[in-house]
Amino acid sequence: MNAERRIPKVLMVVSLALLLLVPAGSGAQTEPARLSDVTVTPQTDSVTVFVKTSREPHYKADLVDSPTRLVVDLEDTVYAWRKTPLNVGKEPLRQIRGSQYRQGVARVVLDLSRTVGYAIREEPNGLAIVIPTAASAAPVVAAQATT
Repeated sequence: MNAERRIPKVLMVVSLALLLLVPAGSGAQTEPARLSDVTVTPQTDSVTVFVKTSREPHYKADLVDSPTRLVVDLEDTVYAWRKTPLNVGKEPLRQIRGSQYRQGVARVVLDLSRTVGYAIREEPNGLAIVIPTAASAAPVVAAQATT
């Protein structure tokens, strides 16, 4: 009877050991995302830049002055888009360029003619960056007050 109690315990220990040896998750989870395309869609009051990736990206965005640009770093992502800048010419967006900033980080830079607000919407296959095209009312009011 003592041997009958040991067999289930041994089986449980062996089963747990096997579970620890099996890697968790699939290989697709450990592969980096792939930045494959960037498209621009102008609207009447904004410009939408869609950054296409192979899965939902993890990113960090910073608006930088001198010269004004929006820098978007996509973590755990391989850069596979064009090597030359994409000229846009839809105010305030001048051009879009990108590169493999460092291993595991793809960078997309939106060169702007002036400081603007922006909104980033996360999607399953990339990011939608919305930039308003109309100049904000505050600088216009300030310019009128000084004249």
